[in-house]
Amino acid sequence: MKKYEVITLKKAMSFGSMKEELSKEVEQFLNKKVNEGYEIVDVSFTYYEAQELIAFITICK
Repeated sequence: MKKYEVITLKKAMSFGSMKEELSKEVEQFLNKKVNEGYEIVDVSFTYYEAQELIAFITICK
């Protein structure tokens, strides 16, 4: 039976750099998890009150 995990990563700063920095952080996180044997199920991004960008990542092993 697969075990699913949901991880959230977030950035709060100027609009332009939020996307780039969080995207790089998510990419590094996903590479690490794939190397550990996890399967990436879903990645989605959303803004919270126009001040924070949040990434929701679902993985399973």
